[in-house]
Amino acid sequence: MKVLKILSFFHLFFVSCGLFKVREPELPTEVSERSNWRQPVTADIVLENLRNAIFDRNTENYIRCFVDSNFSSRRFVFVPTQEAQVQYPEIFRGWDLASERNYFNNIKANVPAGGISELILSGNFQSLGVDSAIYYAKYLVSFQHSVKDIPQSAKGELQFYLAPDRNGNWSIYRWIDVKTQSEFSWSDLKAKFSY
Repeated sequence: MKVLKILSFFHLFFVSCGLFKVREPELPTEVSERSNWRQPVTADIVLENLRNAIFDRNTENYIRCFVDSNFSSRRFVFVPTQEAQVQYPEIFRGWDLASERNYFNNIKANVPAGGISELILSGNFQSLGVDSAIYYAKYLVSFQHSVKDIPQSAKGELQFYLAPDRNGNWSIYRWIDVKTQSEFSWSDLKAKFSY
């Protein structure tokens, strides 16, 4: 009888405190971005990472595609189209990685859930060595953003200059944008979302 009372007590204790109840899962405190990042041990992986960062709209991975002066003597340089340089001289005068981050955050903030972002490159490496590479390509970059009067796609040609850093990770250290005909260029897109 004493054993039955003790078992009844423990049963009531465990049932009343909810120890064995299924709890609702807690919501995450921060929504994480998707990441398809690969260690850029070759120049072509940098291009893959850039495409994935745009598709995922992952700012950190986007910035990681460009040279980090903490691990290299090189500094990031973006050369806009001549037309954009003339039209937006103040914007491109001091363009740096902080400018890239700002533009990318601004454009991704205007892409609604379910919107598509993509980069299509059709080109090849004109020069590829053990410590440097030059990539020439035609590009089409698209962000299904919600800002009126700004095209959702940009077309043109680009040149990427790439090199490995002291850790052996490749990155883009110089980016030249070239306008093709009357197309809205990537430089134009960066200028429109720079503020």
